[in-house]
Amino acid sequence: MLIGKVEAQRGSGSLYSSYGIGLINNDNVGYASRLGGTGVAVQSPYFLNLINPASSVGVLGAYNFMIDADVKYQMMNIATNDENIDINRTNLTHVAFWLRVSKSSAFTFGLIPLSSVDNSFLETTYFVGSADPYSKLTKNYGDISKVFLNYAYSLHPRLSLGIRPYYAFGIINNINTYETQSLGDEAIDSFQQNLKNNYSGVGVDMGLQYVAYQNKEKKVLMGLTYQAPAIMNETISEEIQLVNSDTLLFESTDDKERMDFYQTAKAGLSYQNKNWIIAADYMYKFFPDSWEDYGAAHQVSVGIEYVPVPRGYSFPQKLSYSAGIYYDSGNYLFQNQAVDRWGFTAGIGIPIQGLTRLNLSYQYEKQGKTTLLSRETTHGITLNINLADVWFQKQGFK
Repeated sequence: MLIGKVEAQRGSGSLYSSYGIGLINNDNVGYASRLGGTGVAVQSPYFLNLINPASSVGVLGAYNFMIDADVKYQMMNIATNDENIDINRTNLTHVAFWLRVSKSSAFTFGLIPLSSVDNSFLETTYFVGSADPYSKLTKNYGDISKVFLNYAYSLHPRLSLGIRPYYAFGIINNINTYETQSLGDEAIDSFQQNLKNNYSGVGVDMGLQYVAYQNKEKKVLMGLTYQAPAIMNETISEEIQLVNSDTLLFESTDDKERMDFYQTAKAGLSYQNKNWIIAADYMYKFFPDSWEDYGAAHQVSVGIEYVPVPRGYSFPQKLSYSAGIYYDSGNYLFQNQAVDRWGFTAGIGIPIQGLTRLNLSYQYEKQGKTTLLSRETTHGITLNINLADVWFQKQGFK
């Protein structure tokens, strides 16, 4: 048993990722990340939208194969009552492969993050029954990802359905290093506790999109998605050893246990014509009672995309412009207060050659307050590569 008070905090990522499985991604990658996370009712004719499993069948039939991937750079400022630090990091956020198999159906296979953990804390703490203070440095890192196979099918020219079964896996590490300068009788000056949470399981995402109104130049779409609670297992292993020594003081591994998992439901509406996509989404996240530091959360987002001349020949006409804003009431609870976040995005799509596009976007986000745990301000730049082509077809001449 330990008691203590946090004296300083420093980390290599968001301090709020110390909660449970960490920061939840909500499939906000690729095309959706340029629209503020919007995409439930969006059917882009040019880009792959991973928010709604039903949307991929709406990609234009001019090509039948697509590769989509993101590389993201983030600069984060973390301000607490004691410190103010800047953090920089770069990572590959997702990769997906899309293949149209008929006029009314398409498959997508890929890997996207489900959650991520990256933080550290420095605090002074005591063992119950001992007057010797210990400095405790906690480092948490790891992630949970999902490998998915998405199938979308048009039941009707106005109605498409999608299902996305996935396998989730990942490891989250928790390393606690204890050191003291004031030693009592038989006290240990330094030791390390290593906790490893290993996660694995299966889940499914489902979605539908319906064209509520359409004429030759414009249409209005509605969309719904549901992420069912995944069937997840957790295995926890623990080791305690002396620092700078191979001496093992304690070792244990718990049996694999079934864990409850969260759910999400989303609804969206969009207006689209040959030049514009204007969309709005609402998301509701709810968590099982066993997740004590989590509460139900609401998120609203609005996104917009503009293409001057969709099939233009000059370079400026081929560019696409996008922007979005969002607000999340917060599913992490610190001292029974929800940690909200908000932000905006802006992006530009640049044609490279043929059907291939390079997309560059910027994200600004604020999360939390110093009166809670920390105030975190993030500037992010995402480079998205969208490679589209025609495969498995032969040219014919008469």
